[in-house]
Amino acid sequence: MEATRQLFWNTNGKGAMYFIALISMAFFIVGGSKKLGSWLAGRPIRYDDLGLRFKRFVLDLIKHDTDIFRGTFRRIMHLGVFYGFVILTIGTLVIAIQDHFGIPLFYGKTYLILSLLMDLFGLMMMVGIGMATYKRYIDKPDHEDYTFDDAFLLILIFLILFTGFVMESLRIYATLDPWAWWSPVGLLFSAGIQILGVSVPAALMTHAFLWYFHMLLVFGFIAYIPYSKLFHMFASSLNIFLKPSTPIGGLTPVNQLSNQGENIGAARLEDFTQKQLLELDACISCGRCQKGCPAYNSGAPLSPSVVIRALKRHSMAKNSFFRSKTKAFNPSILNKVIAKETLWACTTCGLCEDKCPVNIEHIKRIVDMRRSLVTEEGGYPLEVQKVFENISAVGNPWGLSPDSKYYLAKESQIALLKKNKPTDILYWVGCHGSYETRNMKVSQVMFKLLEKAGVNYATLGREEKCCGNSVRRLGNEKLFQELALENIKTLSQYTFNTIMTTCPHCYNMLKNEYPQFGGHYQVVHHSEFLLDLIKSGQLKPKRIDHLKVTYHDPCYLGRYNAIYQAPRDILTSIPGLELVEMKNNRARAFCCGAGGGRIWMEDNKDETVNSLLVKKALRTEPDILATACPLCLTTLTEAVSRSKAELECLDLAEILYNSL
Repeated sequence: MEATRQLFWNTNGKGAMYFIALISMAFFIVGGSKKLGSWLAGRPIRYDDLGLRFKRFVLDLIKHDTDIFRGTFRRIMHLGVFYGFVILTIGTLVIAIQDHFGIPLFYGKTYLILSLLMDLFGLMMMVGIGMATYKRYIDKPDHEDYTFDDAFLLILIFLILFTGFVMESLRIYATLDPWAWWSPVGLLFSAGIQILGVSVPAALMTHAFLWYFHMLLVFGFIAYIPYSKLFHMFASSLNIFLKPSTPIGGLTPVNQLSNQGENIGAARLEDFTQKQLLELDACISCGRCQKGCPAYNSGAPLSPSVVIRALKRHSMAKNSFFRSKTKAFNPSILNKVIAKETLWACTTCGLCEDKCPVNIEHIKRIVDMRRSLVTEEGGYPLEVQKVFENISAVGNPWGLSPDSKYYLAKESQIALLKKNKPTDILYWVGCHGSYETRNMKVSQVMFKLLEKAGVNYATLGREEKCCGNSVRRLGNEKLFQELALENIKTLSQYTFNTIMTTCPHCYNMLKNEYPQFGGHYQVVHHSEFLLDLIKSGQLKPKRIDHLKVTYHDPCYLGRYNAIYQAPRDILTSIPGLELVEMKNNRARAFCCGAGGGRIWMEDNKDETVNSLLVKKALRTEPDILATACPLCLTTLTEAVSRSKAELECLDLAEILYNSL
């Protein structure tokens, strides 16, 4: 006798099942189509390397890559639910194919192996649901994001699995199934039924009732998926598949603007890209972005998670079946769904994107909404408007004359770039290095280091204008493009091999964003350049008295451009210097609070982002807080001064110079 079992045993509800299945699928298709339609209402974006994307996506999905599923508990939990769902779905499809098409699949070894796998993975799924319940309602019972939908789904899935195992155990008990050992969970349940002394007629009657109940639960679950949070299993997967190949913090591409009235921002849902609208459903509300957000932790009115949820509610209201057709829907987002204060609180540090397990791009969304404020009267804070005016007039945020750059003084020996005279290194000094008192000391040290190492270098002098990083992140795309095109035109007049800069913000713009407008350059950060000079022997650090240094990773150098090791190698190359790491370092480093144009805005809160970072640094008990960014150096120096801590803030170049 070949191993198998009778399909639709102890029931005559096959016709009813197919009828309810049809209704369930109709609900699923309508709901899924509604979701898809809401995504497609956005601006289209092209994606390349689809084959490579698919390969990477499948590998990540199969092994549950740790970059996505961080934390052992969460990973095991999701593995159980995911693979349980996959195996049970495969088993159900095999049964459906045999029943509908008469193909004998559920027989012999296939039947036995599939029965065993469905039992074991069904149990794994139940354990995963139990772990999810523990995580939500015991480990973190006060999570502000929990909804009725969360609890309902956990209960519904558990009931489907539990009733399935009870039905299996009743069948084993009533039929004395000779292959019951291949269904170990059902066999265990049937042993319990036997201990309870349930009669066979009672078992048959209970099984018949549970069959209908289980069927209604399953098809109700399928129908409910597009209308529930569980739809993220499709949306999140698609979002991971479409994750950008560019570094964290990339912005929505904008073609060269041809007129001032051109709409490039996002003031309504349909102004977002299709992927950005997909992200509203891809979000799993884990709260990791909020937990890491420096602005949120400082008490600012920003939570990336709340922004997503607010926009999702707005989208649901717009696309609801029950929305009144007679009442006009207000599509506006700004100040209706998202407050301006929320947008201005973002430092664009990228920590939210690094922590997101499903690759949601928060920075693009924030900047796109900022872009829509350009044409709105009073859209920008007054101090930001003043910065725009200064940059537009003279090319720097302070409104200072380009001739006031200290290294342009008559007595200065700093080389200036000249036409028809090639140079190896073009030192892009940047606004802070040229005009801001604290960072002028850093650029002075850099000039000395370059001279000492015998580097063939020059600067643009008065021709160097703001790179436009803050301007673009604040949303003024028109002014940014004017700056970028003018700088590119200036650079095209000269011959040089490499641009070197001390500012990660300038570095990111010149390397990653200027190419969109035709500016293709070899760009290095001064941490990389100085390390090469040390390795080549052009700079030789000497032993210093024991010095304890903790290093802060600038967001635009680390998360944006993955430069983590070069600064550390410079520090560790100095004999007598001890490098101590903060708890949050490298990709998880905290922010100084200056990015995204925040350095130009007033912050009157009791707790500021830079003060939080200094507190983290002080836990390592350092002598020096080192960094490799002029904006970080400015804000951290201010925070240390306010804290009255015995701590010195220095740039890598200053520490290196002091060791020579």
